[in-house]
Order: sequence, then C-alpha cells, then structure tokens
Amino acid sequence: MKKIFITTPENIEIEYRLAGVGSRVVAGFLDYFVQGILYFMIFFIFTQTNPINYDLKSQNSYHIAIAILIVAFINYGYFTISEMIMDGRTLGKKVLGLRAIRKNGQPLDIKHSLIRNLFKIFVDNYMIGIIMMCFRKDELRIGDILSSTMVIEEEKEKLYLMNLIPEDIKNKLEKEDLQLFMTYLQEKEEVLVDAKKLQERVFNYFKDKYEDIDEEIVLFIEKKLLKI
Repeated sequence: MKKIFITTPENIEIEYRLAGVGSRVVAGFLDYFVQGILYFMIFFIFTQTNPINYDLKSQNSYHIAIAILIVAFINYGYFTISEMIMDGRTLGKKVLGLRAIRKNGQPLDIKHSLIRNLFKIFVDNYMIGIIMMCFRKDELRIGDILSSTMVIEEEKEKLYLMNLIPEDIKNKLEKEDLQLFMTYLQEKEEVLVDAKKLQERVFNYFKDKYEDIDEEIVLFIEKKLLKI
C-alpha cells in the first residue's frame, strides 16, 4: 500500500493511500459491466420501437449515426458524468472505496475529468494503462499524468465522518471547504501545534466565509462537528 503526502492550497498536509492496480482494474471491470447493461437496455428499446429487421446492412446512415453517438456518449460520458455527480467516483470506484482527485488534493473539476477519461478511452483501455501502473512507483496511467489527477483509497474513518454531515450542509459547502474540514476532523488528534489555536483558526475561516451566506453552516460546525 503506497502513501503520498500533499500540501493543500490551505497549507495543510494530507496523507492519502494510492489505489493499487488490482483495485483499479476491478473497479474498471464493474464500470464496463454497468456500461454493458446500458448498451443492452438502449439496444432493446431501440429495436422494440423500430419494428424493422435489424441487419446492419439494411440500416441507413441515420440509424448508424445514432448508434455511434449513443455508444460514444456511454463510453465517454459515463465516466465523466459519474465523476462529476459522485465527487470523483464511478459506480465501480464507489464499490471498491476509490476516488479520483487532483494532485493538489482538491476535488476533480469538469476539465480534469474530461482529459483523464479521454485518454482512458483512446489509450489506457488497450492495456497501456495497466502496464504503466505496474511499472510506475506512483501507479499512474497516461490519463492521470496528463490531467494531473490520481486515484486514492477512501478511508473508513473518513466515510464515517462524512456520513455525520447532513446532506443540506454538504450541498452548501464548497467542495474545497468540505475537503478542508474533513481533513481537520481526521488529523486534529495528531497535530503538533496548539490544538485549541488550530480549532479556532479553522472555525474562524468558516465563520468569516459563510456567516453572511448561511448562518446554519457556522452553527453546525460550532455546535456539532468541533465537539466530535
């Protein structure tokens, strides 16, 4: 199990466990299985709503174009849309407890997701990605390198703490701030500086930023999470 230390833009050092080749391959197979189900469902609906003999030679260019667009959308769009909706996860990654993030520790944005998945489809899917991960110490594929992303293993403690935060609070916090606060909750017992000062510093950051936007966030952090 390989670990990596990252200093966030907030100048906080975070330790991540890099996802191994095995877990990433299994997650990939699960995602391809989901894609296969989507292909079958769309093909079934398409054939049922178009009562003609589905021989490829009998299809005009219109039908072929639609089929190509559907395949391209599922093949490419599935990964990008999933990562945007599920914060760097696909269904396969979620089952395996994995998540894709940027190399600076921040969550994925649409640009990074589009780049990493573009190379996933056209390069890394042809065993090149697996071979690269086996021979690189950081276990990155071409899509990871060019998009400045990596895949990490989610810790059970983090998942537990995340579940303590109500969905409405999560939705109101910016992704970077949610990551910052989760990092504080995980690392607060191991900090070498004055714990009280660090607690005040973190709280004041959220208070200054969100007090005029939504006081509920400030009250929740003050009365609930900081007392865990």
